[in-house]
Amino acid sequence: MTAFPESTTRPIAVVPTGWRRWMPRPEVLLLIVALLWTVAAKGRVLFGQKPSSLLAALLESTLADLAFFCFVLASFAGLYLLGLRKSAARITIIIAGVTALWAVLNAAWLLSTSVQLQPGVLGVLAKDPVQFWPTVEAHLLAQPLYALPIVATVLVAASWFIYRTIRPIRAETVRSFQRKVFVIALVVGFGALFTHEIERRTGRIAFAGQVLGFSSHWSAVQASFGLIGHDDKLHIPDRQIPQVGERAVTPPIEAAQPNIVIIFLESVSYDSCTLGGRSPSTTPTLKQLASEGVEFTRTYVPVPQTNKAFFGALTGCTPDIQPDYAESVLVDRPYESLATILGAQGYQSAFFQMADGRFECGPGLFTNLGFDWAWFFENLEDESARVGYLSADDVQMIEPMFEWVDATEQPFLLSMITTVAHDPYYLPQWFEPDPSENRFDRYLRAVEYSDMFVRNVMDQLEQRGLLENTLLCVMGDHGDSFRPEARRGRFVPYEEVIRVPWVIRWPGHLQPGRKIDTMSSQLDLTPTILSMLGWNIDNADFDGANALDELPGRRLFFTSWYKDSPMGYIEGDRKVIYWPYLDTVFQFDISSDPYEKNPQTIDGPEREAIIDQILAWRTRSQFEIDPDRMRERTLFEHWHTMSSGRNAWTNFEPSVTRIPTSR
Repeated sequence: MTAFPESTTRPIAVVPTGWRRWMPRPEVLLLIVALLWTVAAKGRVLFGQKPSSLLAALLESTLADLAFFCFVLASFAGLYLLGLRKSAARITIIIAGVTALWAVLNAAWLLSTSVQLQPGVLGVLAKDPVQFWPTVEAHLLAQPLYALPIVATVLVAASWFIYRTIRPIRAETVRSFQRKVFVIALVVGFGALFTHEIERRTGRIAFAGQVLGFSSHWSAVQASFGLIGHDDKLHIPDRQIPQVGERAVTPPIEAAQPNIVIIFLESVSYDSCTLGGRSPSTTPTLKQLASEGVEFTRTYVPVPQTNKAFFGALTGCTPDIQPDYAESVLVDRPYESLATILGAQGYQSAFFQMADGRFECGPGLFTNLGFDWAWFFENLEDESARVGYLSADDVQMIEPMFEWVDATEQPFLLSMITTVAHDPYYLPQWFEPDPSENRFDRYLRAVEYSDMFVRNVMDQLEQRGLLENTLLCVMGDHGDSFRPEARRGRFVPYEEVIRVPWVIRWPGHLQPGRKIDTMSSQLDLTPTILSMLGWNIDNADFDGANALDELPGRRLFFTSWYKDSPMGYIEGDRKVIYWPYLDTVFQFDISSDPYEKNPQTIDGPEREAIIDQILAWRTRSQFEIDPDRMRERTLFEHWHTMSSGRNAWTNFEPSVTRIPTSR
């Protein structure tokens, strides 16, 4: 066949005839798939929220997507005008393929979390896909109704994409293509008018509609070119975290040396507890501890992510507000923490958890925090104890934990975290032989299990005669949300995500039953415990404070961890949230709107000032880490650990040793 030269008027070959004339071009077909998945996912989320008019809500939330796809089609027409017909066919299908992939991933994320996909999420997965695959796998398996068609779409579209990239389809005339683009633009324009009229009659769909009502595709393009947010306004240098001996804390002349036990409760929010209004049977142990000690009723976390919670609570320092685990990157000297400060006074310290140590390099984190010993799921060497992808039967770590206690002659700092309340909220069969199909019911049972675990720890202390001389602290690492618009997880900082229980019991040293209703922070844990022990922390420069002082007028910042995800602060009953990818600032009155249904938009100079304050807080939190330095070490006798830049990895090396042979 004679080849035609590239031209703006002649096709590569004969234009298809018959029914093929009505078939969309390959790149257009991929865009149709992308649009259908976007509309379907947003429609599913909106259906669960029961808006007054589903059609109005759907049109309102997908109009930006329609405009985006119209823009992409217009760019295709522009490429064909350049005269590179065959090259344009390949370029357009590549653009359409990337757009379709993003749309399907966004749909999967929407169906799982009810929040649109942010570029920062993929950034975390891309850094260490092996590390985060169990999380992705668990969400796929939990929703086969959505997972199967999503996976099938990706496989079919990928095959079609590869085939048509290698063999681009015969091109049609530019004039015909431009006519179709013009028609699509008219449809989108009329759609905008129609949506405006329906919106005028039925009203907006509240906060969730504002969250859904933008194009994640356009957001991804903006993020790729650094067009989202206001970060360029800020040039604050990375901070230096105090290391061992650098914190200005002064011990008392006659220091009390109780044993200290800190129990973190995985994913347990304040409102899931009896303290927050649930049934007395949900967390009776926490209720008892509150009656015998002090309850902090308004405790907030800076980041709803577990390793960040460990770092913030045990150092009194704001963790690095980035979607990574920089806190686990090996340092030459441990950061100054509760373990290192008390260690200088003769305390031995250990941490235990039934989650994998390799996940986010837990051994690296607790080495950096100066703990003498750390124990993880792999140390148990019993895979049958696992109940979820990041959870296991927590009761099975009590024996090795108290083996360590029994081998310790000095006063000790013992810290641990429960795991069963991590999604998907599966419980050991001995505790729950017939689990509920309802996720929230399973979650509440997991909270009950966590409370039971606290009781078991107290019983073990009492059997050894240690309970009355133990300062016992119980705190949530973060919460979880089950409202319809949240569906899964903690990607929007609702109150139930960032507000956690916190109680402290120390017989003879605290007024029993005291409630502190002023705001406190997870960062207050270390300065509060040191103050209780009589340490002078006036010049310590903690980010947290002694929460027993009932400090009024505090402003506590928070973020949802992923890059460009919501962040803000709470000040009294006022909660302010900045959404970078919406570039919008909202505020809520928590006292009159505790469910955060009625946001008020903040504009003008106040909006700009709020954005600058929030971004400055996030920027100030960043660690100074040598991006080129490689480190390698064996930690806690079992963990071969390496780090480079802002990433760290570890591998368990079994041995006969279950607890440290020497200290």
